[in-house]
Amino acid sequence: MAKFSELGVEADVIIGKGIDMDELFGRRVLIEKTIIMPTNFPGKNSSGLRMQMQVCLVDFAENGDYPKHADGTPDGERRSCFTGSDILIGAIQKAENNLPRINQDRASKGLSPLHLYPMDTTIVKVGKCFQFT
Repeated sequence: MAKFSELGVEADVIIGKGIDMDELFGRRVLIEKTIIMPTNFPGKNSSGLRMQMQVCLVDFAENGDYPKHADGTPDGERRSCFTGSDILIGAIQKAENNLPRINQDRASKGLSPLHLYPMDTTIVKVGKCFQFT
């Protein structure tokens, strides 16, 4: 008899207490997961989409490393936030689309593949626009 944990089913949920985007601006974070779906508030952006992000607030060392659990997952506080930013949504979609090509190039050079998550980034606000750096 199989155990449920052995079946490779992963819940498609974001965990963590909600946090406002304003509290993330200018702060280096790890994005562990995103879910992009139709918005509940049509007309707020041009794409008609919203993105929920699971961020992990970690203490980065000077060398860029961060503490990890024994299983390799980041050791930090998990928070979730929503955004309707077409720029951020588009950036994640482009990154997802570009990753296979990037990894193919890396493989041809004998480099290990990149994974989209966790993604080390800082979210900045430039005027009314949000961007990943």
